[in-house]
Amino acid sequence: MREFYDVTDPEALKSLSIPERVKILELFEDLQPRTAKQIATELGENAARLHYHVKELVRVGLLEQVDTRVKGSIVEKYYQPVAKVIQVNLRVMIEENAQQLGEIMFSPIRTTERDLLRTINQFVESDIDVRKEYSDTFAFNVGELYLSKEERNQLVRELNAIFRKYKDLKAGEGRRKFKHFDILFPLSPPDPVAENETFEDVDEREEE
Repeated sequence: MREFYDVTDPEALKSLSIPERVKILELFEDLQPRTAKQIATELGENAARLHYHVKELVRVGLLEQVDTRVKGSIVEKYYQPVAKVIQVNLRVMIEENAQQLGEIMFSPIRTTERDLLRTINQFVESDIDVRKEYSDTFAFNVGELYLSKEERNQLVRELNAIFRKYKDLKAGEGRRKFKHFDILFPLSPPDPVAENETFEDVDEREEE
């Protein structure tokens, strides 16, 4: 398995805009091969529908078949992502596939939002003893940075190195599965405000 894979193919980019396929790729954080049936079971999805998405990910080059095992009359095909880190080449995507930019960028945001809401709801609905398990688990960070191009590239390299360090850790006693989502983007300046634009600080109320 490669360390990195840059996505530039339009069909592969399209797959990254489909939440079900993003969830499939996220499932391989432990880097363990899985069959389509195993993937469906872990995600709680219909096996036939899930198998279609697996085949599409293989077709566009994001998943690959790495093993075949025969158990009686059953042939099991095992799949794995093409690389430990699959990243989108934004320059190519913007230049050649700008119309897909929104869907591709927001698909992992949507799946992350659903996972976070499910966890928070479980936390809220659980009893006190279960809530103790969530102690020192959540982390949140948002802010703005002023960076040169060289500083931006250095930051990305350092972050990638940190995540690679922890990505190789396996599931075991004392470890629980965490999800992280990181996005770094340049801020566009706000739309200019017309000098003659007026503003009245009044409440709009219906007349009695």
